[in-house]
Amino acid sequence: MPQTPVERQAIGNCWLYAEAGWVESMHLAATGESFTASESYWTYWHWFDQITQDDATEIQTGGWERTAHRIISERGLVRQADFVPRDNGPEMSPQQKGALDAVNAELVSGRLSTASARADRKLVRRVLDKAWGLPTATRSWLDAAFGADASRTIDDGAGIEGTPILSPSAFQVRYTESTTSSRPGVFKDTNLSQAIRDWHSEQYPTGATGRRNFMIRVQRALHDRQPVVLSWAVDFNALEQGTSERRGAFNMTTLRAKGPGHQGGHMVVLEDYQAMTQNFGLLPAGTTLDPSQAADRAKLDAALLPSTSVQFLRVKNSWGAVRADRSSVPGFPGYHDLYMDYLNGPIAWCPNADDPSPATCRGRTVPLWTAMMPPGY
Repeated sequence: MPQTPVERQAIGNCWLYAEAGWVESMHLAATGESFTASESYWTYWHWFDQITQDDATEIQTGGWERTAHRIISERGLVRQADFVPRDNGPEMSPQQKGALDAVNAELVSGRLSTASARADRKLVRRVLDKAWGLPTATRSWLDAAFGADASRTIDDGAGIEGTPILSPSAFQVRYTESTTSSRPGVFKDTNLSQAIRDWHSEQYPTGATGRRNFMIRVQRALHDRQPVVLSWAVDFNALEQGTSERRGAFNMTTLRAKGPGHQGGHMVVLEDYQAMTQNFGLLPAGTTLDPSQAADRAKLDAALLPSTSVQFLRVKNSWGAVRADRSSVPGFPGYHDLYMDYLNGPIAWCPNADDPSPATCRGRTVPLWTAMMPPGY
């Protein structure tokens, strides 16, 4: 999979890191350039919309790909170094957590503590600019592009020429599209705006047959090296931290031994998978098969048979490459394996409980929620 380096989220905006991974992978495939998008830039606009449109009195950091798509369509994208220069280099943004605390303080008892203040778009911009510590030059090109009140967007006349802002309609990407289940993906060289229109998210179905058919489509996209995005439920007590063969993996064996732990929704970009086939036995993750070679092509075809069992999905994560509390897959810093026994669950769902127990949990959930895939898959 064409992937850019792993980064580490500082707040609950994994969905924007997954969006960046998706964008960067498609751009890398198209140009060979390892572009690093600024998640802080998109986060800035996510907060602006919450305050001015939703009258938020506390920032919610979570979101989904449709929100990320909208932000990109309206505000474009910038390089990491061009928005918050301090973000460029460290694995984790040194600015996001401080900015979040500062904005929430303003919403509680500061300049944005009244509804009329939150409706003042120029004031909201000034508060955000200060909270993020934006240099004067950055504030100037934001004003030039969108106006001091951010009333202009890319679709309705934002003046981005001469600024670091890149329009999604001019941002090169490459991905594949397929019209039949047996036809390999055909490269499509286009722009990010078209990708946003083309890619689609689908719910993980119920029932063994529906789930296997869903997974075959995901596998086909991975065979064509496409950055499929997964939305799923995390229970950190399912992450194996020890020295067993499942180190760095979310699995039910580890979860059953510990019971429910800290939980929440999460988004990641797929990298690989491991499967057991009838004809070739185990097809291990971390091994590249060349479809131009007949023997490898036969293995790839066998991997897509209904009789094949996917054991786990390997994902590029936004938790950093080296963390004592987030053991990665050995040899793959920042990557984790999601075993199908965990993704199929179900698991007790206790996302708001500090001390999960049957009394604080609200039912059960299947951890795998959705997959965002290219057209035709």
